Amino acid sequence: MWLTIIVLPVVSWLSFIAGEPLPMLVRSIPLGIVLCATISAFAWWLIPAAMRAALGWHPLARWVLLLATSAFCATAGTAVAAVVPFLLGMMPARLIRVVFLENIGGTVPVTMVIGIVTILLGTVKSQLEATELSLKTQQLERERAEKLATEAQLASLSSRVQPHFLFNTLNSISGLIRERPAQAEAMIEHLSSLLRSSLDGQLTERAVVEIAEELKLVTDYLEIQRTRLGGRLRHELAVAPDASGRVPPFSLQTLVENSLKHVAGRRPEGIALRIEVRREHNRLSLAVTDDGPGFDPDAMTAGHGLDILQRRLRAVFGAAATMEFDRQPAAMTVRLRVPIT
Repeated sequence: MWLTIIVLPVVSWLSFIAGEPLPMLVRSIPLGIVLCATISAFAWWLIPAAMRAALGWHPLARWVLLLATSAFCATAGTAVAAVVPFLLGMMPARLIRVVFLENIGGTVPVTMVIGIVTILLGTVKSQLEATELSLKTQQLERERAEKLATEAQLASLSSRVQPHFLFNTLNSISGLIRERPAQAEAMIEHLSSLLRSSLDGQLTERAVVEIAEELKLVTDYLEIQRTRLGGRLRHELAVAPDASGRVPPFSLQTLVENSLKHVAGRRPEGIALRIEVRREHNRLSLAVTDDGPGFDPDAMTAGHGLDILQRRLRAVFGAAATMEFDRQPAAMTVRLRVPIT
């Protein structure tokens, strides 16, 4: 705004001397410089103060005050400029009034017009800044609400995974207690180990775990299932040396459990599993392949198993995580790819 305030007296002075012949124009340059300085000095201090003082006023009263302030700045600046040549000994005192009257007719109206433009531009700028601030505030509130909704969704989905797994395990243990108590006891020990490794630090409330922690969980889970299935469960674990990253807890275990449910639970010969974990550039790949007939991904039951896992992946990683299905005549592979963070 200060540039505009300085320009006001320049325009006022030029409007006054524009009609004078060239010799008079040359002689008026020093007076014009003084007018610029004096009107600028008054406008620099008074106009911003008036604008601040009139913030809570009625628009009409605010405009009256600002226009009156502009006129006062022009009048006071012109009066001081008319006195300066006298103080410097450049003209007699009797010409002070003449110089003032010759200039005031140009400085006041032009200063008021430019003042109106300045005020309008300032008002528009303030409105734009207020609108931009409001939009940014709304965006931050929307992002915060989305984050809270995502966290709530993830907590809800995570809370549904663990009880489901525990129910299946305890159901298997109950079936072995009378017929094979030793194996039931071994399953309880493996379950205890699994719970210690997976629930320390309130795992259900954590978004992701290290892949090493997830592999430990899967290993305990397979030992539990081996006690239940015996030789019907054959598995191979292939983990690349450079495999690292974080995944939602129980994600790999969900893939293994899905294969056991669709294959081992439906045929006498059991199941052969291959669990593969490797790094693919900036993503971590987790795949479980079984030797079953496969299944139709479009037929997944909502709210169970892989459907919950897909929603958990979406809640944690968004579109950066994928779940892919590869169905072959004698094999079915489900692969997760998550970004390495």
